[in-house]
Amino acid sequence: MPDSDRRRSTALIEVSPELGERLRDPRLVLALVAGVAGAVALFVGYLGVSGTLDPGKQLPYLISGGVGGLFLLGVAAALLFSADLAALRGDIADLRRLVEDVAARDSAVVDAPSTNGAAPKRSRAPQRTPSQPRS
Repeated sequence: MPDSDRRRSTALIEVSPELGERLRDPRLVLALVAGVAGAVALFVGYLGVSGTLDPGKQLPYLISGGVGGLFLLGVAAALLFSADLAALRGDIADLRRLVEDVAARDSAVVDAPSTNGAAPKRSRAPQRTPSQPRS
């Protein structure tokens, strides 16, 4: 069978390398588990409360399902925020390293002796004062 006749199979969900790297963080996985568990607890609590009109029988469902589910959703939100903050800190550290590398290369170029013995000239755009109109 020629390649043009074969159907290309695609995944339902394609995970980018960035998302694959983020899924290695246990906080993100725990946040997903806690979020699903909280949603299930709220749903079970709702089913228990909706099954009876007696407030005495509804109270255990409200306490275990409602309060427990909201607690688990709060834990999931805190873990998700923590994982996102850690990823942001990593990105900032990468950018800082990149800026330091560029600064080190720039200072090495400025400090390097030129072939004709003259110091290298750095061109700068003319500075304008706030009172000058833009050209």
